[in-house]
Amino acid sequence: MELLPLFPLSLIAFPKEKLNLHIFEPRYRELITECFEKEKTFGIPPFQTNQPLEIGTEMELVEISKVYDDGKMDIKTKGIRTFKIHEFYSKVSGKLYPGGEVEFIPQESEKSNILQFQQVMTMVEELYGIMDLDQPVPEWDVEFSIYEIAHKLGLSFDQEMALLKTTSEAARMSFIQKHLEQFLPKVKEMMALKARVQMNGHFKNAIPPDFA
Repeated sequence: MELLPLFPLSLIAFPKEKLNLHIFEPRYRELITECFEKEKTFGIPPFQTNQPLEIGTEMELVEISKVYDDGKMDIKTKGIRTFKIHEFYSKVSGKLYPGGEVEFIPQESEKSNILQFQQVMTMVEELYGIMDLDQPVPEWDVEFSIYEIAHKLGLSFDQEMALLKTTSEAARMSFIQKHLEQFLPKVKEMMALKARVQMNGHFKNAIPPDFA
């Protein structure tokens, strides 16, 4: 158990993910300043209205990119590991910002294999092509984590939460594989519908059947 400063946000940060944030509230400016001066980490637990904070990602403060005249900041962060919140404090004693007693979630050692990786990345490449996204498709690396591109795969908030709670890379890759197998046909159908809608009103070179 460890007391960790917390920055609840209505988004999910993943381990290994690089996340840029604009900090404007005084309580979180205090949090970031303290993390910078004392080389401390902080946590981002996903926040939904009327839902308890239960899980989050420990974040490393990589850089304070800019400090504005009014004290607001632009920062760069990177996700480290996931944690479970056992007790949440709306204010840490003597501080403006929240915190929590957290337990870091052990990760299982089962890695994704190269065949599974290639199957998933083939679908990722197809998705990027259909959506006309100028995104590089990762190459095989035993240290790669699907967390690094999870936000670019069309997951819902609930799916992202489920992925965050998954404790092995092999299981996470299987989760994404099943998602893409279901999601890609829907994207193709949507893009075909879009193309048909765009054709409405255009002059069409329609060839009637020959009944002769």
